[in-house]
This record gives sequence, C-alpha cells and structure tokens, in this order.
Amino acid sequence: MSAKYIAFTIIFLTFAVSKPSFALGKLGHQVICQLAFEHLSPVKQSKITALLKTIPKQHQRLINRYNYKKEDKPITFDNACTWADAVKRLEKFRPYNAWHYMNVSRSHHKINVNDCSKNCLPQAILKHQQILAHPQKPHEWQQAQALLFLGHWLGDIHQPLHVSFKDDLGGNKITFSHSDTKCNNLHHYWDDCILYKGKQSKIKWLDSLREKWSLHSQPNWQAAQVWQWADESFQLARKPSVNYCQLNSQGSCEKPKHKIKLPSGYLEQHQGVIEQRLLRAAQRLAKVLEASL
Repeated sequence: MSAKYIAFTIIFLTFAVSKPSFALGKLGHQVICQLAFEHLSPVKQSKITALLKTIPKQHQRLINRYNYKKEDKPITFDNACTWADAVKRLEKFRPYNAWHYMNVSRSHHKINVNDCSKNCLPQAILKHQQILAHPQKPHEWQQAQALLFLGHWLGDIHQPLHVSFKDDLGGNKITFSHSDTKCNNLHHYWDDCILYKGKQSKIKWLDSLREKWSLHSQPNWQAAQVWQWADESFQLARKPSVNYCQLNSQGSCEKPKHKIKLPSGYLEQHQGVIEQRLLRAAQRLAKVLEASL
C-alpha cells in the first residue's frame, strides 16, 4: 500500500467522523446533480463528461472512497458533486471550507445583495461560475474543479441552515434528542436525516422530483439570483416551525435557550420543504450549467 494511498485514507476517515457538519449530505448533492445532468442538452452533458475525465486519479479515488464506491469506478457527475466535501481536510482546499455557508447577524431580517464580499456561499457560486464559463486553457483541471464546486454550492445554498447564524454554527449547536434519528443537532438533521425515505431513498427522491420537474420552471441564469436563493433559505430557517430560532418583538431571531424537541410530524412536514429546495437547486443548476459550458 503506497504512502499516498495511506495519506488519503487517513484524511477521508478523519473527515468522516468529524463534527460539526457544514454541508448538505451526500444524498442531497447526488440527487441535485443527477437531476440537473439529466435535463441538460446532450452537448452540455458531453462537455461535463469530458471535464470529469480530466480529474486527477488521486481525486477520482478520493471521490469514490467518499461515496463508498470501488476506487476504479468511472466518475459520474452526481458522485463528483460531493468532491467539495471530500477534500475539506486537504491543506490546499481548507480555505474553501467557509464557502459552504453564509453567516449573518441575529438582527438580520433579509439577505441583501453583497451582504458578504468574499469567502461565503453566494460569492463562491459567482466565482466558480465565472471560472467555468471563462476557462484559461490548458488548465482543464481548474475548469473541472469549478464544475464540481459549482454543482456542490447549488446544493448547499438551498439547504436552509446554510444561510444562518455564526454563534450556533448554522444549527450545529442546536441539539435535540430523538429516538427515531441518528442526528443529534439541527444542522445535521437538515443535511442528512430529513432526506431519509427508507431503503432506496435516492431512487425515491429521484422518481418524485422527476415527476415534478415540468410543474415548475426557473428563469435563465443571472448573477443577481444568488442573493435571492440565499434569502429563500434564510427565510425558511427563520420560520418558527423549523425550531431553529425564536422571533422576538423586533423580528430578530433568538437562539433557543434549551435543547429543542422536534414535534410529532416534523419529518413529514419538512420533507415537503426540502423536496422543493432540491427541485429548485437542480433546476437552477441546470440553468447555470447551460449558460456556462
């Protein structure tokens, strides 16, 4: 076993058990990117397939290990969209960790244009969209990275707790006890546990969202849209039903003072919410990719 293989395995295992969580779970990213890919034109699909082939072997192996696939399995776009999480513990990519979310103050009521100027989720989308659309040849790996980041960022910005508050790490410090879930904090719940539909969860989500695809449409890509997407997530996070914040008389969000208890029916109610977010993320990603490739 080579030293390089051992190093990457250690990095992967370290990430796998690390807390807190700052990213929409593997299933969510896979569903969004697979749906988006399916609805792209054949020309754009071919461009994505070509870019995936430029991913260095060590990163191909890392993607497959992260997704519990055989190391030599061909890389598909849905699995590649988890790459931004798989590389978090690599020193070269640590500066991107803060790009998975956006923090605002508890007095914030709405996300506005340019609420953050760098190192945050909306700006990450803008940056990597530009790199994807205007590559500097012959750096195919740089363009492929932009593709993988962009696919990932569209998932993250549609998870409500990715646009939230710094003092509780986007809900990572909002704990609860619940006998029916492995998740023990609100962020982790919205990343992973809310997506659970029993066996073959991925197939069930894909089938459901494919049926609903034509019922909704999205405008063509414009850069200003990222702030709208962020505000959509922020407004959902602020809803009392999410149990993330308690609105005071000034309309500001106060952190729960005690461990919360998720009410009966929470999963069923909010699976409908996350379904809409997954659908919008996939449709918007398709628009961004059609405009950028």
